[in-house]
Amino acid sequence: MLSWRRVRDLRILDFDTETIAAGFDDPNWVPQKITCVAWSWIGSDEIESRIATSEGLFRRPERRRKMLVPLLEAIGEADMLTGHNLLRFDLPVLMAECLRLGLPALKPVLVQDTIRIVKTKGFKKGQDNLVALTGVPTPKLVLSWQQWQHAYEEKAWATVVERCKSDVEGHKLMRQEMLDRGWLKDPVLWRP
Repeated sequence: MLSWRRVRDLRILDFDTETIAAGFDDPNWVPQKITCVAWSWIGSDEIESRIATSEGLFRRPERRRKMLVPLLEAIGEADMLTGHNLLRFDLPVLMAECLRLGLPALKPVLVQDTIRIVKTKGFKKGQDNLVALTGVPTPKLVLSWQQWQHAYEEKAWATVVERCKSDVEGHKLMRQEMLDRGWLKDPVLWRP
């Protein structure tokens, strides 16, 4: 069988989501709604992004649907997805949004999640730390709780979009550094 590392013609999509808590009925379960998405193909400098708008969160769900359709189309064209913490967060949250919004369910897809690294102990695996450690010139835009509040009050959510797009830009560079250093585990098939 051919190793995925020797396959050069995979179409790889890097993406990220930003979310906001949508209620707190059960303290062990906090539903998330996607507020912003950003994506880019490996090998391209172009980063696409979309926002839901504040109305899209509760009054006009069709705005969240409209935000997600281009990302879902790109995911459908991808041979593999990559991002940070996709397996535990972004993909399950995206699937929940698809179900809520009447969009088609995600299909199984090959995923290389950069939180899945070689075995370590006492090693922080957050994207903010990994970007700094690998020397990537695009730092993660870290926002405090209050800064997030202000960001959602801005016109067109400029800071939210910047955060999401910078996560994709930095992640693409970080992932390549991690691949070069032999830190990443092989991709896995994600099944909804």
